[in-house]
Parts: sequence; structure tokens; C-alpha cells
Amino acid sequence: MGLIPEETIEEVLQRAEIVDVVRQYVALKKAGKSFKGLCPFHDDHDPSLKVHPGKQIYKCFACGAGGNAIGFVMEMEGWSFPEAVRKLADQYGVEVPDQDPEAAERARKRRRSRDRYFEITGMAAEFFENNLWSDAGEAARMYLKERGIDAETARDFGLGYAPDGWENLLGYLHNQGVDAETAEKAGLVRSRSNSPGHYDRFRHRIVFPVVDIWNNVRAFGGRTLSQEDDVPKYLNSPETAYYTKGEHLYGLHVAKQHFGSTDYALLVEGNFDVFALHAAGFRTAVAPMGTALTAEQAELLSRYAQKVIVAFDGDDAGAKATRECIPALQKAGLEGRVIRFDAADDPDTFVRHRGADALSDKIDRANSLVGWAVNQVVAPAQGDEVERKLTALDEVSEILEEVQSRMAWDHYVQDISRQLDLRPELMRRYLKAPPGRQRAAKKKVVEAHQPRELDKAEHGMLVVLLDQPDWIGDFLDEEYDELLRDRQLAEFLHLAHSHYSEHDELAEAMLLEKIDDPSLRTTVARALDPEDTGYDSEQAGQWYRDCVQTLQKRWATRMLEEIQSELERLDFVDQRDRFEELTRQQQEIVQFRNSLTNNSLN
Repeated sequence: MGLIPEETIEEVLQRAEIVDVVRQYVALKKAGKSFKGLCPFHDDHDPSLKVHPGKQIYKCFACGAGGNAIGFVMEMEGWSFPEAVRKLADQYGVEVPDQDPEAAERARKRRRSRDRYFEITGMAAEFFENNLWSDAGEAARMYLKERGIDAETARDFGLGYAPDGWENLLGYLHNQGVDAETAEKAGLVRSRSNSPGHYDRFRHRIVFPVVDIWNNVRAFGGRTLSQEDDVPKYLNSPETAYYTKGEHLYGLHVAKQHFGSTDYALLVEGNFDVFALHAAGFRTAVAPMGTALTAEQAELLSRYAQKVIVAFDGDDAGAKATRECIPALQKAGLEGRVIRFDAADDPDTFVRHRGADALSDKIDRANSLVGWAVNQVVAPAQGDEVERKLTALDEVSEILEEVQSRMAWDHYVQDISRQLDLRPELMRRYLKAPPGRQRAAKKKVVEAHQPRELDKAEHGMLVVLLDQPDWIGDFLDEEYDELLRDRQLAEFLHLAHSHYSEHDELAEAMLLEKIDDPSLRTTVARALDPEDTGYDSEQAGQWYRDCVQTLQKRWATRMLEEIQSELERLDFVDQRDRFEELTRQQQEIVQFRNSLTNNSLN
């Protein structure tokens, strides 16, 4: 491809108004003689981009980006200099000569093909729109009115009506010099399967053009007005050489003009949701046109907004589609938030039945999208066995994989560990473990969260003291806690005594919340509901005495074993005093143990 003459470049820069060019990507606000907006070239939170219409340049005072209209388009689209010049030249009607005849001819053919495509789709859009406002479009206008879509909104989006019949658009295009095969390539007509000829793709439908940010009509969608069951409710253009649905957002060509007044985009599922919300004053509503939100669509949104509020339908499919937005939004660096509706509701019906103020309130209270998605998985697993919690973690890990910020990732892990009652450090190790080591990491999590292995007497004592909390003070005053092998259990009884003294009751939920160790918390929770212990509160006194006596016997046995072990290690000659002391203690403990046995016999 030959060099573009200098005078052509100058003409492009003269015609391409810098404010118009930048505004196609960034929401701008007037600031004196210039305009300001969020810089699209770095993570900008305070408007740092300044556009000077007089000088025909832009400059970011935070990251240093700057230049003219051509440079801006090059940066935004990732195009080469010639590609950016030719794009702006096409848009502003500047002829670009080419010194290479073959390359020039190829470029001219591409431009002619694209221009012809947009010319034809533009003709079709005009045909549909004229029909909507004619006598033939009365039923379509009535339907729009019933859906709360006023004339201003309909005109903003170029809504139209495809008349009932097989060859209305086909005949119109024929009269404009467009043959059927070319119209078919544009996705406007279809070839007949059983006979020669073509017929209109859209018939007896409200038609909405899909317009890109450059205001080119790329495709169409249509909502039927027919009552027949075998007619699809919605029908969309097929993908063509100049239309890939995953690269465009419905309504963005209108919404981009309003981002200066708000910091968020409102992402909805359907075209009628877009119309209804714009009519209700929510002018930044856009839709992904029946696809899961793509990386390209999220990247488009990031040019205009920092935050995306996902407001999909309230049914299960809407919830699933909402979760699927996370990867694209995270990759584009957009803050994702979510509002949900009742199962039978969507943004369109909600705003028509409840009003704009109710939706504004929902938007103000929108939740974090990742937090919401995590909660959808975690909430059902709360209180379950640790294996069920780990199953939930496996699902949550897929969500957290998309989180780009390390700080945000840690925040979610802390929150999940609290909800699932799992130790954060073990949970982190499990989530980060490579596939080959996850089994070992899982085993450690399970082991750490199993109930504590208390012997029967210790567990029995815990059951009766939790049932009779006014006895805990006496238990501690008698220093029976020294009889326990599990020191954490002893510490817990001191905690429970303080809690009971403060509240004059054992508020079980509050008490459990104060226990840091998950395994002890599980044990205490089970002791609070002793179905399998055989405990009978009417016999609490006897249960208590039996448990104390058993603990005393086991303490005596442990102490005798420890004394005997030390005696065997002593040198009788050099450590005679210690030997005599241990022998005396041994005799006292034997007498104490025998007295316990005698008491139990009596």
C-alpha cells in the first residue's frame, strides 16, 4: 500500500473534529473552552483527559497520552497509521489516493463493498422506520405504547415496522437498484428453499436496527406482532461480512451520549429492556443481544464507563447469564455490580409496574457481582459437613479465578472462610493448590475441621455444663478444669462462664461465634444438641458426679504414669530428695484413687 499524501492527511485532520472523534469512545463534559473525560488509556477515576477543540488535540495529565484525532483512533482501535487515516477519511468524506494501483484497487473494492453494505442496510432502516409512522404501522405503534415506549424513544433508536407480506422490503430494495442476492448477503432477505426467488426475512414485526458507535446500521432484530404459535417471538439478522453480534452492544450508539451524567452502564438482556429503561430516564442501558457478554463488548463499555450494573431477567436463566458476565468484565477492568428481580420479572416489566424510583433504589443498592455470585454458591453450603463445603469451594474457585485484583481475591477468601466456617489459611492453600496437590490440601482442610476427639467423660461433662450453665462456676472454682486433657476445652469453659455471667444465659449463637477453632466449634455445637449421648437433664446431678469422678480417676492414672516414668529415670543416690518427694506424691494419689473407687462402690 502506497504512502498517503500529506495533503490528504491534513484534510482528514481538518474535517475530523477531535471532540466528535473522542466522544465516540469517551463521555465528555464541557469544561470552559475544552472538554474533560475519563482517560481510556489508564485506570482513571478522576477525569484526567482534556480535549481542546481549538487546538484539535487531546492530552491526559495523568498518564501523559496525547495527540490528534488520528493518534487517538490508533490507540483506541489498535490500528496502524494508514488504517486510522482511512477510517477517519471514510467517515468524514475524504478521498484517499493510493500510489500502488493493485493495492488501491483492492482497497477501493473493500471500501465499495462495505459502503454498499451500509448503504443497503441504511435503506432498509429508512424503509422500516417510515412504515412505523405510516398508516400501516398503527398496530406496531399501539404495541410500543402498551410497552411504555414513547415516540421520542422510538425515534432515538430508529425503530421501524416490517409490513406483513413476503416481498415488501424486497420490492422496495429492487426499486432502489439492489438485487436480491446482494440483499441476501446483507441478511435482509432469504432464498426460497423449494422454488426460485427470495422473500423478506422480517415480516409483520417491530424492527430495531443494530447501529455501531460510528452510526452505521450493521443488522436488525425484530419482534413479531403475530399471534400464531409457530412464529418465533424474536428474530435477528444472521452474521454477515460486516456484522458479528459479539462485537457490538445494542443501544450503545444512543447510550454513549449520556455517560457524562452517570458513572455506570446498565446491562440488560433484551432490546425492549433497553427501550423501556431509556424511556424511563435510564439513558445508559445497553444489551448484548442474546449472547453471553463477550470480551469485545466489555472492552467497548470500558471506553465509556467504569462500572457496569448487570440487570438481567429474574429467572434462573437470567441468574446464569449474570454469572457469565464476570470473566469479560474482570478482563476489561470494569467494576461489576448486580441487581436482581423476582423470578417472573425483568427490567422492562419492573420499571413499568413499579416505576423509575423503585429501579433507582435498586441501582443504589446494587451488590458486587462477584460477591453475589460467590454467595449463590456459598449460602446453601453453610452449616453443612466439611466435604459439602469443599464441593462449594470447587465451584467458587472458578469464580475467583476471574478476579484480577489480589486484594479483592483476599477479601472474598476471608468472607467465604467466615461463611463456611473454614480456616482461612487452609482454604487459601486449597484454592491455590495445583491439580496434582489438591487432594493433600483437601485432606488437611477436612482433618482441621473435624470435631475434636474428646473422651466420653470430657464430652459428657461438656454436655451437662452447657445444659446447666450455672454449674460452670462451681466446676471452675473446684479447679476441675485441671482434670481435662484438652486444654482448649478448659479455656472454652472459662469463656462460657464469662459469657453466662455477662448475659445470664448461654446465647448459643453468640457463644459459638466467639470460638475461633472450627473443630472445637463443631464439637460445642453438637454438645448443645446432645441427641446421641443418652443424656437426661432430669438426671443431670448424677451425670455430673459420674463425669467428675471419671475425670478424677483418669487424672490420677495419668499422674501415676508420669510419676512412675520419672522415678525410673532418677538416680537414687544423687537425687534422693526428688525420689522421696515423688514417692510421697505417688502414695497420696493412690489413696485418692482408692477413695474414688470406694465411693463409687458405696
